[in-house]
Amino acid sequence: MDVSVIIVNYNVKDFLAQCLASLTIALDGIDSEIIIIDNDSNDGSRDYLPTRFPQPIYHWLDRNIGFGAANNIGIKEAKGKYVLLLNPDTIVEQDTIHKMIAFMDSEQQCGISGCRVLNADGSFQLACRRGLPTPWASFCKLFGLQALFPHSSLFARYNMTYKSEYETYDVDALIGAFMFCRSEALKQASGFDTEFFMYGEDLDLCHRVKKNGWTIRYYHEPTIIHFKGESARRSSMNEIIVFYDAMEIFARKHFGHSVFFLFLLRIGIKVRAMYAAIQKHIGDIIFMKLDALSICSALLLATIVRFGDPFAFPSYAYPTVFIVMIGITLGSLLISGAYFEHTGRMRPVISGYFAAFFMLSSLTYFFKDFAFSRGVLLMSMGFALSFSMILRILWHAYQTIKGKKADKRVLIIGNNEHEAEILNALNRAEQHNAIIIGRVLTNSDIDSKIHLPILGELSALETIALHHDIDEILIIDKSMDRMNILGLSMALQQHNVRIHAVSEYDDVIVSHIAQEISGISPDIPKVNLRIFRHRLLKRLGDVSLSVFFLSLGVPLVFLLSDHPISFMKTMIDVILGRMSIVGVYSKDALFPDALPGMTGLAHIGNQSMMSQSVIHDLDAHYIRFHTPGLDLEILLKHFVRNGLRGFKLRS
Repeated sequence: MDVSVIIVNYNVKDFLAQCLASLTIALDGIDSEIIIIDNDSNDGSRDYLPTRFPQPIYHWLDRNIGFGAANNIGIKEAKGKYVLLLNPDTIVEQDTIHKMIAFMDSEQQCGISGCRVLNADGSFQLACRRGLPTPWASFCKLFGLQALFPHSSLFARYNMTYKSEYETYDVDALIGAFMFCRSEALKQASGFDTEFFMYGEDLDLCHRVKKNGWTIRYYHEPTIIHFKGESARRSSMNEIIVFYDAMEIFARKHFGHSVFFLFLLRIGIKVRAMYAAIQKHIGDIIFMKLDALSICSALLLATIVRFGDPFAFPSYAYPTVFIVMIGITLGSLLISGAYFEHTGRMRPVISGYFAAFFMLSSLTYFFKDFAFSRGVLLMSMGFALSFSMILRILWHAYQTIKGKKADKRVLIIGNNEHEAEILNALNRAEQHNAIIIGRVLTNSDIDSKIHLPILGELSALETIALHHDIDEILIIDKSMDRMNILGLSMALQQHNVRIHAVSEYDDVIVSHIAQEISGISPDIPKVNLRIFRHRLLKRLGDVSLSVFFLSLGVPLVFLLSDHPISFMKTMIDVILGRMSIVGVYSKDALFPDALPGMTGLAHIGNQSMMSQSVIHDLDAHYIRFHTPGLDLEILLKHFVRNGLRGFKLRS
């Protein structure tokens, strides 16, 4: 057999359907097989894919074992002279695999080769050819020197931005989305290292194959399109933590002899992870700053209304009154869910301000020196609530006019027999913000039952798009090949016009495109343990209980625990954030931020009667449906059944 194509799927059946459709064309005339390993998808892949594509060999796993481990299943089974490791969120051009086979046949020393990988908008994906993340290259990447000097071979070794994307050359590593491997080299390296759950395993494999004497080559002529990060986006994992954990695993494995480098790398990883988290929640951080400003302004305004002077309180009250009011109010808003959950929602804002008012009112009974005026406090909370709600109303207005909810002006290219269904799916999109402006004619246009304004011909597309202020273009002409579509996408990229193509009607693919155009995010499994307020309350509970058992509760520990010293050492681990009092039974790469617990759902049962799969399911349930109430329920059950005995302690 010439080629075995191995694809690992996780919750991206719509993308995999596009990928398999493109593979059907790209593998024409090639003796090949397609092996699909599904990492326990919950998006209906199992029912949908085999009916549309019965030819591939399917493996349906009962849990997500990670990208590398799933690929290894296919690698062991592969019969091809070459093995193509391919992501499901890719589209393979018609001649790509033919060109890769010819290239590998002419490069007998090449163990793994890669092609030119493009984003959906036609731009080049830097990660498709990389240098080895040596201490210096990693330092330049993590601390931004590569971004400052992208054309320097000294500073830009990690992504090799000083090399042309239109030349062929040796590299240290390729992207896992497309790795065309010589079967002999792949099996000699024993496939992927399963210590990497996701990210980093492609880098590690290339490094080991290269150490075995093979070359790793970037071949610029063939092309694929890669919709980067779709599986991670639709999973419940914390991709930031998983990515930076993979970087540390690689460094520890291949550069563990350099203690100083590992120290610098960990600092860099922490800084970059923190920066990535801030970027992800920048909207909430801005709202917190604006709410703090609203609280200060409201207090000054209320003091003017009541006393005629913005600073009418005694001098010792400043800045204490501002700090306390801001701290308690923002804390109440955080606990109520106004931040990091549903940006812009009014209900948690109202709840947070009411809770803050009652807390601040209560404090005036204990701190008489600061009980200046409850009327000022009431007015301050009222004004601040009004300001915060106005901010959110303005935010909603901006999102509706200019942001994600804004109207998208859509241009249709061509038509086909399923045009009505395609346009109906677009019009049914949840936010109803797609405005179909008209149609551009192609050579293969047929009579259409839907009469849209004809805006011109394909040769004048760029002019038409600019003149009508088009945001999105939907190509439904079956005769247009993907390279033609890619060329249009690259030409219109500079005008911020996105192109989507659907050559035939398929409800899943059309639904995905409708979501893209309408700005609707795909359904993502909710993970309660990743909600900031849940984590905050959990951490406060852990620290409070640990401090109690290490101070006032010491007599109880020695009286009721079988291993009091180990119990107290475990309490120290809880304070340091290494464990949680209630948590998971064992660490899971899908949820690296979930701490192992002294007790938990799996702990309070009989583990000797549970399989690993059952324990994994209980941990997954706890992570997804965590609430402070669930923690309390588990803790009470543990105490009722075992007292201070039976806790999982530090050895």
